[in-house]
Parts: sequence; C-alpha cells; structure tokens
Amino acid sequence: MTSILMLTAATRRERNDATSFVFDAINACGGWIEDVHMYSNKMTTVRLALPGTAIEDLIGSLIDGGIAVDPPEAPASGDDRERRVTLQLTFLHDEPDLMRDIPAIPG
Repeated sequence: MTSILMLTAATRRERNDATSFVFDAINACGGWIEDVHMYSNKMTTVRLALPGTAIEDLIGSLIDGGIAVDPPEAPASGDDRERRVTLQLTFLHDEPDLMRDIPAIPG
C-alpha cells in the first residue's frame, strides 16, 4: 500500500489564476483531480492522483509557474504506478477573508 504524498505550496499569484494553473498542470502531467476544498481566499487543498513518474514534473511545473513548493518529506519519484497526492496551496495576500452570504433555509 502506498502512502499519500503531501505537498505544501504557497503563492502570491491571484487565487483564481493560481488555481486554474494548478489544475492545468495536474492534467498536463497525466493526473486527475479527485477533490478540491477551498477555504475562503486563504487556502485551497487539492486531492489528486498522478503517475509516480510525473510527480517531479508536477513540482517543477508549479515552481516554474510561480508557486513555491516545499520539498516532500518522502521520495516523490517512483515507478509509473498511480500515486495519491494532496496539495495544500496557501495564497499570500493582504486581502480580507472572502465572505459569502449563506441563504436562510425556508421553513
């Protein structure tokens, strides 16, 4: 059983632009997105699957795109078997929290 590779990253890129860039980079490396959680405008967590041999390519692509990625604690490269990866992306900015109105539930 392979463990989940956890990647931590940060960027000053605009949130929507950075998120689209990450999604495109994952797809370009032969991976696919399984789940996304957005926490206000401060952080996004992406759960993805990726061929083991494409992990270093993804990290390099993110770095080239202005997203600083901390080196993984576990070895990132491997064989072509599918690897589960989580990417925690923090947005560095001075904007206030993104507030959304939650509609009242009738009844």
